Amino acid sequence: MRTSFSNILCFLGSLLLMIWGALMVIGFGEYNLIPPSYEFLNLPSLAIVFGGILASVFISYPFHKVTKALRNSVRLFSHSEITDDQLEQDVEKILDWQKMIKKDKRQAVSELSEKYHGQFEGYLFSLMDTNYSTDELRELGEAYIQESYSRKQRINEIISSMGKVSPVFGMLGTLFGLIVILSGFDQLESLLSGLGAALMTTFYGILIGNFIFNPIARKMSNTASLQYFRKKLILEGILLIEKRKTSLQIYDKLHAHMQRSEAQI
Repeated sequence: MRTSFSNILCFLGSLLLMIWGALMVIGFGEYNLIPPSYEFLNLPSLAIVFGGILASVFISYPFHKVTKALRNSVRLFSHSEITDDQLEQDVEKILDWQKMIKKDKRQAVSELSEKYHGQFEGYLFSLMDTNYSTDELRELGEAYIQESYSRKQRINEIISSMGKVSPVFGMLGTLFGLIVILSGFDQLESLLSGLGAALMTTFYGILIGNFIFNPIARKMSNTASLQYFRKKLILEGILLIEKRKTSLQIYDKLHAHMQRSEAQI
C-alpha cells in the first residue's frame, strides 16, 4: 500500500500535536487556554492521547478509509437500528413485490429496479431484469452481501484499533509525567505537576478507549451484522418470488428464516 500525501500530512500533524502535549507536560512551555475552574481538562494530556491515536491510524490505514470511519462513527448515533417491526415491514414489502411481479413481471421488475436504484434491492431487480437463473441470482446476491459486510468490518477495524491504542498512549503520557517527577524530585511544585499530568493522561487514555472508541466499534459491528441479516432476508424473499412461490409460502419461509437467525444469535 502506497502512502499518500494526505496520510503523511495528517500523520505529521498528529505527531506534532502529541509532541506539543509532551513538551507542555515536561515543562518546556506554558499555555493559558483553560480557565482555572476547568483544571480537570488537561489539554497537554488530551493532545498526547489524541495525537498518538491519530498518528497511529494515519500511518496504518489509507487517508480516505480513516476519514470514512470517523464519519461513520459520528453518523452512527443518528441511524435507526434494524428492529423486528422494520423486518416485518420488509416482509410486507416483499409480498407487495410478489403481487406486482405476478401481474406483469417485465414491467414490475423494470419499475422496481429504477425505484430502488443504488440500493441492494435495486441491484437484485436489475439482475432479474437480465434473466439470470435463480442459482446465479443467489450467487451474485450473496457475493454482494458478503463484500458489503466485509467493507463495513474493515472500516470498523480502524475504530477498534483506535480503542486499543488509546490506553497505550495514555501510558506514554504517564512516562512523560514521571520524567517531570524524577527531574524535579526536590521541588514540590514540579512533583505535583508531573504527578497530575501522569494520572490525567492515563485517565484520558482509559476513558477514551473504553468508553468511546471500543463501544462505537462494537455498535458498528452489531449494526453491520443486522444489515447483513436484513439483506439476506430480502435476497431470500426475491429468490422465492423468482421461484414463483405463493404469498403464503413466502410469508412462512421468511418468518422461519427470521426465527432461525434469532436462534443462532
